[in-house]
Amino acid sequence: MSKKIKLFFIISSVLLLSFSCQKEKEKSNKFVTQDVHNFYDMLSQIENATSLNDTLKILNESYLQKASIGLKDYLEYEKSSNNRDIEQEYLKIIRSFPKYFKSQKPLLSDIENQLDEFDKYFQKIKEVYPDAKFQSTYFSIGFFNTQGQMVYPKTIFMGLEASIRTDKTDYSEFPENYSWLVDDPSTINDLGYLVVHENLHTLQQIKANENSILDQAITEGAAVFLTEHFCGQESLVGIAGIDQDMIDYAGKNRTEIWTEFGTDLKNPENFSKWFWSTNSKYPYSMGYYMGYMICKSFYENQKDKQDAIKKLIVINDPKFIFEHSQFKKFAE
Repeated sequence: MSKKIKLFFIISSVLLLSFSCQKEKEKSNKFVTQDVHNFYDMLSQIENATSLNDTLKILNESYLQKASIGLKDYLEYEKSSNNRDIEQEYLKIIRSFPKYFKSQKPLLSDIENQLDEFDKYFQKIKEVYPDAKFQSTYFSIGFFNTQGQMVYPKTIFMGLEASIRTDKTDYSEFPENYSWLVDDPSTINDLGYLVVHENLHTLQQIKANENSILDQAITEGAAVFLTEHFCGQESLVGIAGIDQDMIDYAGKNRTEIWTEFGTDLKNPENFSKWFWSTNSKYPYSMGYYMGYMICKSFYENQKDKQDAIKKLIVINDPKFIFEHSQFKKFAE
């Protein structure tokens, strides 16, 4: 074999290997968008429906029965945990917000072409934690009940109907109780931060005890802190992080809130005071902020920063993170 031919085969082999590695790298962060296209195909068919039975038949055959694994897992969670009637939930939003979905179609139908930037965040995580194995992320259309979440054990579901917008999004049909959506300025960048936040939960090695304020604060706080660490400070306030009213409240009531938090760690019956309750005297889900501050303090207090990041990624011992932070100083 001549040197030129041999060189050609060597170069070809290198290029082929490089291409194969690149394809494999893309597979490690798979983004699934089929539900979005199925949803808009379903809407176009429903325009010709002549009865409720026709509408429900199209909804089921063209969307629900074609659901991705992620959408199926999410809908099953909503049925079992929140007793949702899935057909009625979708029927409600289809009838109530046709202008909204029409205005969002150019943005949502092109979603796969807007996701390439997200991969850089995952590469940063793998630089620190090479063992990270990311799950598929499912971009779907729900019924305005979540912007995105991890469905246990490791399904990443993104509700695009509630998580991104443009200046052409039409909110004219929404009643006052949807102000949380109408006033939310989230963009495609914020969606990327949320995707990272939820994927970080899949790397955590502990499932938070249902009634443990500490476990929940650390698992959520770590995801918020690490999203900021890998994506930048702009991710901190928004759908992937904490709310500005948490920061403002803590700034005005620092000693009180940290003293009460420390006391409540021994009182799991006060869990709803810190997480997912509109009846708390604190800003909604204030526990995210408390956990974020603890994890940030832990990181700043460690000499080996890379090891600290690894510990915050895997979260196999929330108590260790807590005890090696400067938590007590927050209440001074």
